[in-house]
Amino acid sequence: MKYYKLTLEDFKRVFEFGTNYYIDPSKNTTGRTTGEPRGLGAILDAFTLGKLTEIGIEKIFTEFNKNKFYILDFDIKSNNQVMDEPDILHIKEKENLRNPNLFVEIKNTSENDRWIGLTEEQFNTIKRSAGSNKVYMIYASIRSQTINNNPKTTDLTGMFLKEIEDKNKSEIFQKFANLNAECKIEFIISSSDLENFAYPFERGMNMYETNLFEEKKSSSFYSKDGIRKDVLDIKEYKDFNGTMNLEIEKGLYPEKEDISKFEIRGSFKIIQKRKKCFIECTSNVVAKNDIFGKFDLEKNKFYSFNLVTLGRDPKLKRNNLFISKKRFLSSP
Repeated sequence: MKYYKLTLEDFKRVFEFGTNYYIDPSKNTTGRTTGEPRGLGAILDAFTLGKLTEIGIEKIFTEFNKNKFYILDFDIKSNNQVMDEPDILHIKEKENLRNPNLFVEIKNTSENDRWIGLTEEQFNTIKRSAGSNKVYMIYASIRSQTINNNPKTTDLTGMFLKEIEDKNKSEIFQKFANLNAECKIEFIISSSDLENFAYPFERGMNMYETNLFEEKKSSSFYSKDGIRKDVLDIKEYKDFNGTMNLEIEKGLYPEKEDISKFEIRGSFKIIQKRKKCFIECTSNVVAKNDIFGKFDLEKNKFYSFNLVTLGRDPKLKRNNLFISKKRFLSSP
């Protein structure tokens, strides 16, 4: 079993932890980046997704080996007791409580996340804390069935409040979906995997989209009168088998050559417009990049080269080690 359906008791466990954390007078509840005070709702939001993911992994592990119980950190510690510890603190086996032989870091990843990895600072801290133990990072998602395809109806707090709401007194939260959440393991990577396969995105670099080739219609380039006026240049390559740096737009490349350098095999045309580069495939084309993975492009189809930045502020504030999910999911 690689997935687990979270229960009401799991939600109660997480919300009790978040509430106890908030109510503890010794805990600082101001935001890390803004410095503004956070209310109970913000504290619950900060903990709910991560802690539910930890519980999901705990239950999946127990299902694989029913002779072991995996102990997570749900204690409210004083500030001087907080340490850089694994997410699975202890293992109970045959009534004996022992420390784990592996350092496990559990992370949530959503369907829309393009990358997995850690900041360089986080990774170094984990390696120091792990000592001689091997390090594994488990990335898991939590998915829920929406109402009318509205993702807001599956807000975790909203579904929990609906579940515990006394409808004789209030029906405020009945607009949310019934409590349903499934935790699924998406990726498991070791510290060696991160060191060997992650790309070092340095502070100040851009974060990029990983779905690089988006299918387009031929009418974007050709009309009944021939080539459209906004097409600046077309170059044809027959039976190409080599490396090529693809432009973001005419004359513009990303900050490092590795990002735009592709191994390409096939016959195709590179079409340049003012703001983007496009590919017309005159045969099946394979494009591979060490950072983004492998892309199979079909004959007689047109694709935009969609190397665009992610988010409103794509500039990274720290050094990072990231692996593209697309690279993991690409066929060899």
